[in-house]
Amino acid sequence: MLILNKLFSYPSFKVSFYKFRLVYSCKILHQLNLKLLILTQYFPPEVGAPQNRLFELAFRLKSLGVDVSVLTAMPNYPQMKIHEGYENKKYVYKEIEGIPVHRASIYLPKNKSIIQRLLNYFSFVYSSAKIGIHKIGEVDVIICESPPLFLGYSALYLKRKKNAKLIFNVSDLWPESAEKLGVVTNKWMLKLAYRLEKKLYHKSILVT
Repeated sequence: MLILNKLFSYPSFKVSFYKFRLVYSCKILHQLNLKLLILTQYFPPEVGAPQNRLFELAFRLKSLGVDVSVLTAMPNYPQMKIHEGYENKKYVYKEIEGIPVHRASIYLPKNKSIIQRLLNYFSFVYSSAKIGIHKIGEVDVIICESPPLFLGYSALYLKRKKNAKLIFNVSDLWPESAEKLGVVTNKWMLKLAYRLEKKLYHKSILVT
């Protein structure tokens, strides 16, 4: 762990994982035999920009020799319906292009209300934390995808339990964007979200 602390103090880790230093950084991860977990609510066989981007990241990491696995939800996007073969299951393990993919259950919203969205987000926060502890072994580095921002709770929990480093990947500024668009107006909820955002930035060794 001392070597890992020194590794993430290098300037090369203070830049985006999606730029040129990705190759250099991942070669170091491979040389140190570090295990990396990508934590995300969205992943193929779902279709969409986040799904494609995260799969490409996982595939490239694997091709560079990094021991990478994925913890994600049962596929349901964009139809908001659990895909065939994944229905009524709390845990599914499969490999996609040789990448280990662990899937946890998720509640599907019945409408677009904020309560239903929160139930959707927090159901996966709970299930991913549970599966992460019971089904996934030692992890050195966790990459958490946001949004949803609240998945950060699971990331912080797994970070502490596994004594891992956290990389927080922000693909959309939340709750800033939700507040400006009027999607979230509840002051208590916004305060909670901003507090979590600040904590995640503080606890991460890299924010991309």
